[in-house]
Amino acid sequence: MIARLLILGLAAVAATFSSPALAQDDLAHAIWSEAPDVAPVGKQDRVYGKPDARFSLIIWLDPECPYCKLLGEQPQHVVDDSHGTVNLAIRLYPLPFHGPNALVASTTALCVADQAGPQGYYRFLTAWMARTGSNGRGIDNGTDAAKGDPVADLAAASGARNRDALAGCTTSNSTNARLSIDIKLADHAHIEGTPAIALRDNRGGHTIMTAGAINEDDMHNAVRGLGRIDDGKGKDEAPSGNADGATH
Repeated sequence: MIARLLILGLAAVAATFSSPALAQDDLAHAIWSEAPDVAPVGKQDRVYGKPDARFSLIIWLDPECPYCKLLGEQPQHVVDDSHGTVNLAIRLYPLPFHGPNALVASTTALCVADQAGPQGYYRFLTAWMARTGSNGRGIDNGTDAAKGDPVADLAAASGARNRDALAGCTTSNSTNARLSIDIKLADHAHIEGTPAIALRDNRGGHTIMTAGAINEDDMHNAVRGLGRIDDGKGKDEAPSGNADGATH
């Protein structure tokens, strides 16, 4: 992503705003790039928040990515604090070097959503990333198999209580095909690592993106900044750049 997008820096970002204070206060902590190739939230997404919200946070993550783990529930908090103006769609992008546990977590999350809806999907992902050792270690690594299946147990705690249906779902071709959609959308958006965080103004489609884990305040500030740009100056005068956060 860094090779593809021109890094303009904060000075160039500031020049595009009508007020230097806006650039400094609202978008200074993370450098955002124009991201016209990010697909809008659609029926394939598991949406947290109001479907018709003005803004969408669209995040690609790998459940075994240590930098994704840093996000915690901060994106959900942004939605909860937005009074209905922001929703969230987490898309899955398991990276091959994180091994089978990244794939297991991703397919299981999709299957939890089938039984427990978006709320179950987000509960499962949040719990997985809180418990995993990251970098492919998975959850409860080394647990005695006689004590049960920690993945199925976590899925049940997240709302997917039909274990037979879960087992069939996680190994089905249709689930792999759904996961492939998220991965293809990431490839189309030129994403090479996780987390990748996009913010879309659904009124006009204006989308910006940053790479790497950022904090809740940065997300709030980006929503405020993008809204001011689109309300006051229009899409063509928005900032461009690229984030320098760590991804994996």
